Amino acid sequence: MAHPMCERIALSAGTLLVALAVTGSAGPAPAQDQPGRIVAVADIHGSLSGLTQILRAAGIVDGANAWIGGNARLVQTGDFLDRGADVRQVMDLLMRLESEARRGGGSVEVLFGNHEGMNLLHDFRDVAPGAYVAFADRRSDERRRRAFDAHAALARRAGERLEQEAWMAAHPPGYVEYVEALAPQGRYGRWIRSRKVAVQIDGTLFMHAGLPPDTTQSLEEINRTVEREIRTWDGIVDALVRQRSITRTFRVQEIVNAAQVEIGRIALAQRAGEPLGDHVTPVLLEGLQHMERIDTWALISPGGPLWYRGLATLPADAGPDVEALLRRFGAQRAFLGHTPQLPGRVNTRFEGRVILGDTGMLSDFYKGGRPAAVELQGDQVTAIYTSGREPLTAENTGTR
Repeated sequence: MAHPMCERIALSAGTLLVALAVTGSAGPAPAQDQPGRIVAVADIHGSLSGLTQILRAAGIVDGANAWIGGNARLVQTGDFLDRGADVRQVMDLLMRLESEARRGGGSVEVLFGNHEGMNLLHDFRDVAPGAYVAFADRRSDERRRRAFDAHAALARRAGERLEQEAWMAAHPPGYVEYVEALAPQGRYGRWIRSRKVAVQIDGTLFMHAGLPPDTTQSLEEINRTVEREIRTWDGIVDALVRQRSITRTFRVQEIVNAAQVEIGRIALAQRAGEPLGDHVTPVLLEGLQHMERIDTWALISPGGPLWYRGLATLPADAGPDVEALLRRFGAQRAFLGHTPQLPGRVNTRFEGRVILGDTGMLSDFYKGGRPAAVELQGDQVTAIYTSGREPLTAENTGTR
């Protein structure tokens, strides 16, 4: 992710605010049966070629992209979505490798990044046109027409007119199928929602962005918090669809606007002593109350675990605070993505306690970027590039 979330959207009849993120090949290293070998890969952003190149260089997959990593553990720290065109193929590969690794005695742990959060919130601003195309089929035009008709009917009910040409341009072929695939019951949506935000393996903390040094939550609490926020959002969307206030193809701002109208309607009905409607359940009311604090949600907060950049930008004299943070988790080091290290080179900070692994794998988007991975085995930490391997120290990365 190259830029922070910066928009704030008024949400309720005066009280709800939303802060929305709208933030030459080397031969593979020996992989089979090496005890304790972890290979970490940061932001992919739809770069299938970059991902397969680096997994081959790391000895995780063969030329046919089949698992050959033995009992190695592959960790990918999120942001596999957005920017690049091959997000569907990337997800298919990661999902397949999860199964193949288990059968081979290894494991694959794919984590949840801020771009996964954006997509589940229907913030599609960074979806590449080619990513939609991968979901299109011969019935896409028909689905788009039906989706437009449903949206236009809601607009007419609100006294507005929807321009078909502009709507179609904003919802290209494959858009409807993409939204369905990432929905709670969609194949990819179920998988993404099952991802964790943070894990700790053999003394290394893995996550997308990082945590402020004054964090007091446990990793379990951090993971549960994001899971709860996603469930809250999904529940609100479901209720608004049942109320026929939105369709499932609405984008985030349209959903936010509909939630604002619903909050106002409920408030008026309560004051008048009128029925709230069968769709207004205690769960929905709780969700709307939770949405009043949405600017503090871990999913979108600049200081949250999906967006925080401090471990990449804090001054060097913050080292004791970072060490204390890791000590609270019982970790020796942290591996993070999120903040591109350009030109593409893995960097370390705070005497190697923080490893920054986002090297701008999608080089068409990140000038100077290239695929990279980090291998952790015992006390040995090695950067892997398609051109070779390099032991990682504070000295050879040029950072502290």
